[in-house]
Amino acid sequence: MTQLESPADVSESSAKGRIAALLGHSAVRFLAAGVTSTAVDMGLLFVLHGVLKLPLAPSTLVAVLAGFTTNFLLNRIWAFESSSPVGKQTARYMVMAGGNWLGTVLLVGGFVKLGLFYLLARAIALVILSVVNYFGYKYWVFRDK
Repeated sequence: MTQLESPADVSESSAKGRIAALLGHSAVRFLAAGVTSTAVDMGLLFVLHGVLKLPLAPSTLVAVLAGFTTNFLLNRIWAFESSSPVGKQTARYMVMAGGNWLGTVLLVGGFVKLGLFYLLARAIALVILSVVNYFGYKYWVFRDK
């Protein structure tokens, strides 16, 4: 602290620095990308299944694909700031997307059979698979060599 800075000024600049560092972390950006892609996914699922009354499995598939596309772009460009060739990343992402789709369908279907509301079931599946995705994206899909 200099003679011209008050303790409040130092505290405010420290807080701003901590917030900036937090917002710059890939995990926080991954979560923000996830929230955005989840809004796309769940919003579309609600429209397809809840409003249009289409079957749950195909509605979930379409919603997941839309969410995954949004997620891929936000994570590649923003969360992990990757500059590696997009083709290899797309292939790796699609491997994870296939596993995520299968995991989502199994988890959502299983939770619904246990009596959970389908949107709550989807949200729980999303949390479980998000942990797997963060590490998969960080260390495999979007890793720059």
